[in-house]
Amino acid sequence: MKSGVVLPVVLLVGVSVLLSAAGLFALSSPAAERGWQRNQLAQRQADIRSALEVLRLHLGRQREKVLSGGIPEVESSWVIRETEQGDLTLRLMDADPTGLCSPLRAESGRLDLRVTPQEWWDRVAELAPFSAVLNSARQATSVRSLMQSEMSSQDFMLIEPLLTVHAEEPELQVDGRQRLPLGSDWNNEIAARVAGRFGQAASDVLSDLFARGQMPQDVGDLVRVLQSFNVPVQDWVEILDAFAFEADLARGRIDVNTAPEAVLAAIPGIGSAAAEMVSVRSTLSDQERSTIVWPVLRGIIPAEDFDQCAVHLTTRSFRWRVDFELGLMGDDQENYLTPPDRVRCVVDLGTPRPSLAAWRSLNLDATVQGLVMEQRAQLAEEEGNASNVAQPSRRPPNRPRRRSATESNPEPSSGSSRAPARNRPPNA
Repeated sequence: MKSGVVLPVVLLVGVSVLLSAAGLFALSSPAAERGWQRNQLAQRQADIRSALEVLRLHLGRQREKVLSGGIPEVESSWVIRETEQGDLTLRLMDADPTGLCSPLRAESGRLDLRVTPQEWWDRVAELAPFSAVLNSARQATSVRSLMQSEMSSQDFMLIEPLLTVHAEEPELQVDGRQRLPLGSDWNNEIAARVAGRFGQAASDVLSDLFARGQMPQDVGDLVRVLQSFNVPVQDWVEILDAFAFEADLARGRIDVNTAPEAVLAAIPGIGSAAAEMVSVRSTLSDQERSTIVWPVLRGIIPAEDFDQCAVHLTTRSFRWRVDFELGLMGDDQENYLTPPDRVRCVVDLGTPRPSLAAWRSLNLDATVQGLVMEQRAQLAEEEGNASNVAQPSRRPPNRPRRRSATESNPEPSSGSSRAPARNRPPNA
């Protein structure tokens, strides 16, 4: 090949190679960017799981305290791991606006949407206007499902601290043992266990009541039996703790040690005594906090009236809500370097090995709720325009259209957003 031809050919090949390399680099850049984003997302999810595990184990170590009616203690923050950019820090947010258990929230200190009797809603000033909506939410898996109704964000923020779907309690005694079943399950085995615990005379009394069809069917019935036999109130403590009348799990009981006054006042037999109960709770001894009888022992509720409320009461919450932020924190240990992930979880201490009853990300709540409110306002406006076209004579020409609740209250609050979870638990 002539020398004059070789040089152009070499240049042409070199330019083609450079163009091909540039094209491949251009094509690979978006792929590399997507790969980096996937790695970042995977790392964030792993960090959140690590934070959830820290909270689960920390609260789980305090299960015996919860069984005795106590409130778990938590640190304000934890360092999950150290990085070159800063410390990955978990910092708790206030999950209990009532301030009783802050920064935790006792779920059994709230009224459970699924099982609370309808007449209770009317006894709470904040809830009474929404009685019909609350009563229709029996199948709810989240309190946030109420936002699907015509309730405004301000109304939801007002009533949400009083509600839950997580008021569940295993039938356990203070020492963690299973309670003795009464009611229709009475048999020789249970009779022997009662005799071993309380003596043969107590077992004979219950056997006689069963034979006559008068066996107690709930805690209120048991209190009435104790009253009829003039059993001292001090002895009620151990007896009421020892027996169960439902299956292995009770729903909707109210924790007298953590419930707000408005919730306690809704319970039959308490009413106006709720204020005094709340005022003396901080003075209770550990032994008093462990029994639902303490309002009677303190003279707040008369012994003869205790049967009305006893069936609805507990002294522990096995499920605790925790809200937290998670992100890289600078050297000042005060401010996050970038916007942190915000997460809500509910830790279940009902079994010796604690678990997560629910968890979800809070990052998109404000955005999602804003979109919901905007959509409602748009629908209301469209309905109003359609009404104007169909019936033009019903409204004076210059009279402004009345704004809907969603239009007059457009601020976002905690809306719906579920974080990915392997077993897809109920929303927190």
